[in-house]
Amino acid sequence: MPKSTTEEITRSSDRHKSSGHSTPVPLHFAIHKPGCHFESCCGICNLFPGVLLIAFCQVLVGSILLTLILTHGRQYDEMHATVKSQFTSFATGAVLSSVTGAGVLLVIVALTENCRAMLIYLMVAIMVWMGIMSLAVAKIGRACGRFKDTPKIKDEQHRMANLACVSGLFTFFGAAVYFFSFLVVFSFYHFRYVRRAILLHEAECE
Repeated sequence: MPKSTTEEITRSSDRHKSSGHSTPVPLHFAIHKPGCHFESCCGICNLFPGVLLIAFCQVLVGSILLTLILTHGRQYDEMHATVKSQFTSFATGAVLSSVTGAGVLLVIVALTENCRAMLIYLMVAIMVWMGIMSLAVAKIGRACGRFKDTPKIKDEQHRMANLACVSGLFTFFGAAVYFFSFLVVFSFYHFRYVRRAILLHEAECE
């Protein structure tokens, strides 16, 4: 004899209540509307256009700034007072190359929808962000050190020190923007792939 719909609903609700005591309901499910598909019921799940925009912006901005560093490396080192070693331009070029490469990787990952590749991108993005932060701290620290000798330096050197400080601040701002973009991509990865895998697993268990 087939089971009635009322009995199935009652048993399923009891099962959800009993499971609710063992594991708390995630905040993400609290904002889901009943009956909605888990990929389209909230704005967080629909971050795919934003992820693509972030990826193309990383490639574009990284390529433009890397071109400027390659063409004006000497002036950039003069601004940071590292003409002989050229350490600042080399480190900045390496970071910008990493940003561009990470952007290309994100474009490929977003278009192919590869979960493992997305996880690799997130690890690469963390290392790139740490590189940007280290570079920003080094620039700001070097610029602040040069301001200690402000009464002794000439007007032109003072202007170069100001530019070096502004360069460090912009690098720090870039690190903040990159971290925000990382959070957006991480949210997309979590709700598009991780939650999908969990829900599919729950459906198979039922």
